[in-house]
Amino acid sequence: MKNVKLIFVLLLMVNCTTDSSEVQETQDELIPQTLSCVDNLPQVKITNNSALSFDVAIYGQDYSELHAENLTTSADTDWLELTNNDIIIVATNDLVYGQKIQLSILPCESIEVEVDENDLLIVSVD
Repeated sequence: MKNVKLIFVLLLMVNCTTDSSEVQETQDELIPQTLSCVDNLPQVKITNNSALSFDVAIYGQDYSELHAENLTTSADTDWLELTNNDIIIVATNDLVYGQKIQLSILPCESIEVEVDENDLLIVSVD
């Protein structure tokens, strides 16, 4: 009878160890995803899908200019890393004056903005 109890205890220990290693494997799989972005600067990319050229500018909350560029037809900016989280993006030309989008973006966030085929400044949704 003692041997039977000992066998049950050993089987129970083996089952517990197997379960805990599976839990550890699951935790190990989640850790790289969680740690892949730690305090990276927010990024913005602007694309011009209009038939017109646009001057685009990005301003901080204090109206300091963070970036300015002329985008010709079908052109886009590189991914721009921003030091400000609250920004205003402005697109303008001789025919369409001063369209703007105000955004609050978080660290590690990437947002695409475009001037669409109707000359409207919009946030792109994939």
